[in-house]
Amino acid sequence: MYGRFVTVLWALAVLSAVFLMVAWRKRGEPGGTPMVVFHLALAVGSASYAVDITATTLSTQLLARQVATIAQGAVAIAWLSAALQYADFDRTVTRRAVGLLSLDPVLLVAVFVFPGVSLFDLPPSGSVGSLVVAPGTGLTAVFVAHMATILIAALAGTIVLIQLFVRSRHLYRTQAAAVLVAALAPWTVALTQQYFLQIPEDATIFAWGVSGIAMTTGLYTFKTLDPVPAAQETIVEQMGDGTLVVDTDGCISHANPAAETLLAGPEETLVGQQVDAVIPTWDGLAIADDGQSDWSELALSVDGQQRFVELEVTPFTDRFDGLVGRLVVLRDVTERKQREQRLAQYKTIFEGVSEPVYVLDEHDQFVTYNDPFAELVGTVEDSLVGERFETVLGQIETEPMDDGPAEFLIRTASGEQVPCEVDAADIELAGGESGRVGIVRDISRRKEIESELAVTTERLETLVEAAPVAIVALDANATVEVWNPAATELFGWRADEVLGDRIPVIPEENRRRTAERHARVLEGERLSGHETELERKDGSRVDVSLAAAPIRDLSGSVVGSVSVVTDITERKRRERQLELQNERLDEFASLISHDLRNPLQVASGHLELASQDADSEVRESITAAADALDRMEGLIDHTLTLAREGRDISDPEPVALRETFVQAWNAAPTSTAERRVQDPPERVLADRERLAELFQNLIQNAVEHGRDDSTPKAGPATDGAGTVTITLGATSDGFYVADDGPGIPPDQRDDVLESGYSTDDDGTGFGLAIVETIAEAHGWELTVTDSEDGGARFEFSGVETEDPTTDRDDSLRDV
Repeated sequence: MYGRFVTVLWALAVLSAVFLMVAWRKRGEPGGTPMVVFHLALAVGSASYAVDITATTLSTQLLARQVATIAQGAVAIAWLSAALQYADFDRTVTRRAVGLLSLDPVLLVAVFVFPGVSLFDLPPSGSVGSLVVAPGTGLTAVFVAHMATILIAALAGTIVLIQLFVRSRHLYRTQAAAVLVAALAPWTVALTQQYFLQIPEDATIFAWGVSGIAMTTGLYTFKTLDPVPAAQETIVEQMGDGTLVVDTDGCISHANPAAETLLAGPEETLVGQQVDAVIPTWDGLAIADDGQSDWSELALSVDGQQRFVELEVTPFTDRFDGLVGRLVVLRDVTERKQREQRLAQYKTIFEGVSEPVYVLDEHDQFVTYNDPFAELVGTVEDSLVGERFETVLGQIETEPMDDGPAEFLIRTASGEQVPCEVDAADIELAGGESGRVGIVRDISRRKEIESELAVTTERLETLVEAAPVAIVALDANATVEVWNPAATELFGWRADEVLGDRIPVIPEENRRRTAERHARVLEGERLSGHETELERKDGSRVDVSLAAAPIRDLSGSVVGSVSVVTDITERKRRERQLELQNERLDEFASLISHDLRNPLQVASGHLELASQDADSEVRESITAAADALDRMEGLIDHTLTLAREGRDISDPEPVALRETFVQAWNAAPTSTAERRVQDPPERVLADRERLAELFQNLIQNAVEHGRDDSTPKAGPATDGAGTVTITLGATSDGFYVADDGPGIPPDQRDDVLESGYSTDDDGTGFGLAIVETIAEAHGWELTVTDSEDGGARFEFSGVETEDPTTDRDDSLRDV
């Protein structure tokens, strides 16, 4: 008995291997891949079963039985998968079913790998026959669960194949017979063995073999499937249009997915609802006597959203021509309606927009254009329709882009070429064809401005490049954006070394103060005349004068700063040299004052003693000598004054000009003079003491060189009683002092300002030289000219004033 049974098992293994190769060749067909797995598992299971029966050692039997059990589970699951694919079940259903049942082989492999869990309670030793039916073998819960899985797979596959047999037997009888054999073989063999054969081993493996061979034969030898029922269902379910089946009572009995998506909310279903609840205008549809209706357009509200559908109703009847229901076909036209609405809006905008607008088709031919475009090109309405866009183009200024602006020259009917910016975009025309819409802007004025701006920019760049002083521009983060050649010459860094980086010329100790000044400029403040020390590339320092101003963008926001840097190294050197010379001059003047005054005082003392005992003739000589000594002392005083007045004014302050003039008047010998003031500046920036000295020298010079009959005396004069009138007045940028004396000839006006020059034998020639020195120390310019009365006029320009008088009174008034 065992010999023949084992022989049949080996034959089944070989036959399964043959059908494995057949299935492998057709693995791309529906059910092909599961049949490859099926025959492979069946061949392995048959061979393992044969070894299990013939082996006599317990370890060999156990190994063969475990392999056969795993193969048995794979056979059942592959058989079910093939049946599902063969019957064209939904792929998602097939995957879920097979995936769930595949847990059984996975579990068996785990049992096989981990010896602690077993399928059987083993007997004491091996014996002839399968381990499953050997005396002393017990079956564990794992093996029982495995058998339940096989039973479920077999039952599900049988139901699927019987349904396929019922559905397709009227077209493909041979295939139907194969399907029926595949479905019933496992159950027929199991019942035959149970009730008739009474053999000791499990013969269901042969049933799986018969079923697999029948299924493979039906799948690959004859036609694959009866396609009509499955195709009908697939077509309806996958249609892009929605379909409803409505019975005679108006109840929806079937709805495909497209209809569900179109008419139902996310949590709703159409089946079972009344059609007039889903389609509110159902009763108003124009349905003919035969129940047929033409396509109708409806607006529906679904889940708060408006949708537009086209609807057609077709009746269907039974074999006695009785009406059993209606087929409703729904087509979603929401997108088309929205497109039509947009086109209508575009048309309204198109007709009302004030800028030139045109529309081209896919061949760049005019479809339409508005009145402003017709006015721009100088043509009548619709005369360009059908013409290509190139007919109105001049020279292209910039290359056109798929979307976005491009610059063109639009040629008018008169031949003029107008620079325009065209902003074009793709649109869909009413017929579903593609096209482009363009908006045209006349940019003639902008082009003129751009041309002027380009010229101005070029000039500015040339000025910056050619400027003899360093020009540096920084952005808001103090990054260098402009670095002209003069900056390279001054600091040593080339432009390509500093552009885009932090400015490198700031010494480490000055960086914080420099950052603060930069922040003030970014706030809108201007800096000028700031003197500091910067660093060259070689590490040496350079004295500079810096002026900085903010850079603003078109909106007025400050985006950076520009600085003009002037090298003042030579000036600082001269200042230091001048300061040293002034110190030496002070020492020299003090030395002269001390060393000369002492002998003069001794000589004056001796002359005074000698005059006491001298006769009249000697006394006259002594008097002449004393006058000479007095003149020498005056020369010493004026020399000291000239030396000290030549210094620069380091800290000027607002000084009342009128009051200082009166103060100097009172200190001068003005008994024969008259003073007048003609609205001078109220206050000027000056050194009060030196300004008083300037006025005193001018007043004394006017009195000494006044009218022939003037006799200067010390002390103030009574107003109106003198013979020389001295006037203080205002100029456009300073003040003047004038008199009505004999004046100064033009050829002597430069000479009178030189030290030691005098037309008076008793004069020192230092008075006007001191005046010029004081003016230069203040930074003023002195000009000698004629007064209105013919006398001398000394004008001082470049004078800084404070709170100047705005209301001028040209009349002379006494002070």
